[in-house]
Amino acid sequence: MVVGGGVRPPEIPRAWPEFEIAGGGVCFTNGETSYIDIGGSIISIGKSGHTAVEVWTNGRLEMQSPVLTRVISYALSAALRRGRMFELHSGAVIDPDSGQGVLIIGPSGSGKSTLTVQLATAGWPFLTDDVLLLSEEGVEVKAWPLRRCFAITSETLAASNFLQSNGSLNSKAERADQNKNKRQFLPHSVFGSEFREQCLPKTLFFSQLSGGERSQISRLSSAETMARLIRMSPWSCYDRATAKDHLAILSALVKQSNGYSLLACKDLLDPARAAELISGHQRN
Repeated sequence: MVVGGGVRPPEIPRAWPEFEIAGGGVCFTNGETSYIDIGGSIISIGKSGHTAVEVWTNGRLEMQSPVLTRVISYALSAALRRGRMFELHSGAVIDPDSGQGVLIIGPSGSGKSTLTVQLATAGWPFLTDDVLLLSEEGVEVKAWPLRRCFAITSETLAASNFLQSNGSLNSKAERADQNKNKRQFLPHSVFGSEFREQCLPKTLFFSQLSGGERSQISRLSSAETMARLIRMSPWSCYDRATAKDHLAILSALVKQSNGYSLLACKDLLDPARAAELISGHQRN
């Protein structure tokens, strides 16, 4: 990844097809080459055979700037795709009895962090509550944590007796996430469960929040699971230079896992109930 300093950014071909990206910004692409414009900062993603991802910032960006965070995130994700590592917005934990990896997949506001927190509170080893990387090791797909800090809303904090009573979760350990209005903390100093650097996913939960009392889980077919993974991985379609490998990894993940739709309700705010419900749907 190359950062342009004092060099004029390239002219974006604005006649190309465009689409909005999460968090704010626009991507212009012809399928081989892409330009992402985030508040005037430009990311150039090379076509097939070119590994460099170039970045031009729109002036000096403060370290805490949400724009800088998005620029780094999108540039890093593009560079990793060219190294056959693919980003997925998902929490990841490990069932302590089976040793199987469990992914909790969904967009912001779907309950990923809340459920990951409850399972870590119940003693489940954890990787991340929000963003991971998928990569192949032989015939298996492994998951790796990309973001290791946890970020929770004030509602999640208020609903967790464990976090409220934990002495290490104080103002010094927390940091406001200005972009998402979340509070960040390092889980390693909060939970008694172990941090793991990787897992072998065997169960995939696609989470959606509900205001009901009892959560509902329904099994997904392989085709439904693949379709949901693709919706959560738009670059598997937009970035043609890496699309073939990206789709192949998603397909391999489907083959080694069981997929479920999770309608997450208030009962999952109880760590014991969350652990009971999720562990009851492990792949045999």
